[in-house]
Amino acid sequence: MIKRRNETKDVLIELVAVAFLATGGIFVKLSAFSPINTGFYRVLFSIPLLFPLAFRNLGKLKTKDVIFLFCAGIFLAGDVALWNISFRYTSVANANLLANLTPFTVIPLSFLIFKERPPKLFLLGACITVAGVFILISGKAAPSTSDYFGDFMAFCASFFYAGFLLISYHLRDRIASSVIMFVSSFGSAAALFAAA
Repeated sequence: MIKRRNETKDVLIELVAVAFLATGGIFVKLSAFSPINTGFYRVLFSIPLLFPLAFRNLGKLKTKDVIFLFCAGIFLAGDVALWNISFRYTSVANANLLANLTPFTVIPLSFLIFKERPPKLFLLGACITVAGVFILISGKAAPSTSDYFGDFMAFCASFFYAGFLLISYHLRDRIASSVIMFVSSFGSAAALFAAA
C-alpha cells in the first residue's frame, strides 16, 4: 500500500515536471530577450538551485568525468538554443513534438554503441509518432517558409538533446543525476553565453 502511494506520488511529480517543460516554450515566446539569451539565463539560474542537490557527490568526480559532463552541457546548449529559436517561427506544439523525437536517435545509437536491443514496441511507437508528425506539420491552414524553418530548428534540437542523453546515460551508473545536471550546466551556460 505504501509502495503504491509512493509510485502514485512519483507519477504525479513526473506529470508536473512534464507540464512545466511543455509550457516552457510559451515563456520563451513571451520573453523580452532573444531566444538564446533566454536559454542562457534559464541555465544560469538553475546552477544555484542544483548546487545543494549535487555538492555532496562533487568530490567523487574524476577529471575525465568533468570533461564528459562539460561536453554534455554543450550538447544541451545546442538543444536549448535551437529549441528556443524554433518557438519564434513555429507553434509551441510543433516545437515540443519535433524536439522530443530523440528516441529516433538515442535508440539506434544505443544499439550501435552500447549493444542494447530496442524495446519490443519501438517500431509500433515510431510508426504512430511519424504519422502524428506528418498530421501536425501538414495540418497548418496556411503554412509559410518560416513555419517550416521553425520545425526544422526543433527537429535539429532533438539531435543535440540525444547527444546529451547518450553522454548522461553513459555516466549515470557512477554519477548522480543531480551532479550530471549541475556540472553539465556550466558547459551549457558557457556555450550559450558564447552563442549569445
